[in-house]
Amino acid sequence: MWIVRWIFWLLALLFLILFAIQNVTETVTIEFFKWRSIPISLWVVMYLSFLAGVLLWFVGSIFKIVQLKTEVRKTKKENDNLKKELNELRNIPIEEETDSIDELVNEE
Repeated sequence: MWIVRWIFWLLALLFLILFAIQNVTETVTIEFFKWRSIPISLWVVMYLSFLAGVLLWFVGSIFKIVQLKTEVRKTKKENDNLKKELNELRNIPIEEETDSIDELVNEE
């Protein structure tokens, strides 16, 4: 499986290098409100845009991971409480239960 992963990353890297080589001469100017950049290579702008997207996804993922870990911690605590309750119910002597059953039978 690791070979497939390495081949994938190698192909992705070759694709990125090929893209950069073919677009070296293309330049763009970025405008944001009244700000205007100097002419920048197209491949640099695309890589920076991709990097910004990855960072934005990463920040969003951190919040989701924290939320899920909190939920797991809460569920584990609830599970531990239920196990404790189950063990307490298992340790009730049988005699007490038979006495209560006898009382119910006698009442009827």
